[in-house]
Amino acid sequence: MLKSSPSLLLILALLGLPLTVSASTAVPSVAAPATALAVPEELTPFGNGWNLRGSGVLRFFGFKAYDAHLWQLPGNAEFSYARPFALDIRYDMNIKGSDIVNTSLIELSRITPTPPEQLGRWSTLLGTIFTDVKPGDRLVGLHLPGRGVRFFLNGRLRGESADTVFSEAFFKIWLDPATKRPELRARLLGQAAAPTAVAQ
Repeated sequence: MLKSSPSLLLILALLGLPLTVSASTAVPSVAAPATALAVPEELTPFGNGWNLRGSGVLRFFGFKAYDAHLWQLPGNAEFSYARPFALDIRYDMNIKGSDIVNTSLIELSRITPTPPEQLGRWSTLLGTIFTDVKPGDRLVGLHLPGRGVRFFLNGRLRGESADTVFSEAFFKIWLDPATKRPELRARLLGQAAAPTAVAQ
């Protein structure tokens, strides 16, 4: 039987791969977190009035991976890549940076067909941004239409890219209809259950 760890389980779950588990092991599930949230301070320079569109908790095989929150600026009620938004991930598990990079590349290339040369450039970019994370760490990815993407870890800028194609491809891992986690996507987009309360 395959020996599992939280990090390994994360990779298998995100990729939709099977894993032999005991009958008592919980199945993957997504639930909405209940605590009030404050808007990440790193978003303030990019606009006023950020609001929470939706939230979800990714759990699988008895392990909680992270809370995820989708922030957006006021505007049209429909979600659009033509408007700034931020994906706010708050980890509850130790995950290696290399695992985040590899899983991201596999998923974004599955959803968005990508030439090998371009995928190689994106791999290099992701490798400079993602580091090992631990419970309590917070990663914020900010999509800026026409300007690309910025990544913040625990409030500090980790990296950025002006590649708008990469920005959309990266966030489609969670937000595209083809995502491996449709339940989480529905919660992030506010299509399932009420959103988490925002601290005033």
